[in-house]
Amino acid sequence: MKTGASKAYVLDLREEMAKDVVFPMMRGAAIDEGRYLLETSITRPIIAKALVEIAHKEGCTAIAHGATGKGNDQVRFEFSL
Repeated sequence: MKTGASKAYVLDLREEMAKDVVFPMMRGAAIDEGRYLLETSITRPIIAKALVEIAHKEGCTAIAHGATGKGNDQVRFEFSL
């Protein structure tokens, strides 16, 4: 809000994340380089879903994200959106 936002949403997506992301990831053994769980990358669709729901609620016609063009997060967010 200090940066000039007129509204902010803070959502508790822990249950949805556990049910739709963490448990399937563990069952599928989604591991990168033999040791890293892929929890960060697979959270992007959950975040994008919530973002779209809020955008619809607010009557938005566009969505912007803060992921840089240098990493995979940009692709994950844009593909999910």
